[in-house]
Amino acid sequence: MGKVINRVSFASAQSSGILKPIIYCGGIADTGQEAESINIELAKELEALRPKRRTMHLEMCFNRVLDGLPDNVVIKDFDVIFNPAYKVDVLKMFVATCKRKPFSVIWPGKYEDGKLFYAEEGYPDHKVFDINNYDVTCVI
Repeated sequence: MGKVINRVSFASAQSSGILKPIIYCGGIADTGQEAESINIELAKELEALRPKRRTMHLEMCFNRVLDGLPDNVVIKDFDVIFNPAYKVDVLKMFVATCKRKPFSVIWPGKYEDGKLFYAEEGYPDHKVFDINNYDVTCVI
């Protein structure tokens, strides 16, 4: 289901109106717009909750932060959602959220052979996402 597009052939204008996340891989992307850091704002939202409730309310907090940003925003610095204590499928959350408010992300890890990686192997927050399992577009 996931799609991979070469950065050279992708124009950010193509992303408007798409109801699935665009994931820019391989460092800071030339997206044509400034990326918004959401880590601090999202951490504040989560800090207001009791630790045992954070997993259950993570998507709601993420949505509230995005609601304060314009449509088709490019976000970066969202590492707080990869906290291993939160049992959340991050890409699944991105897909669901993007259907109600379009956005793109600058991936904080690497892309390789149809997979997105977050953190180094051996660390508790290490995650691997097979993009074929998600309705996303990766720009490499």
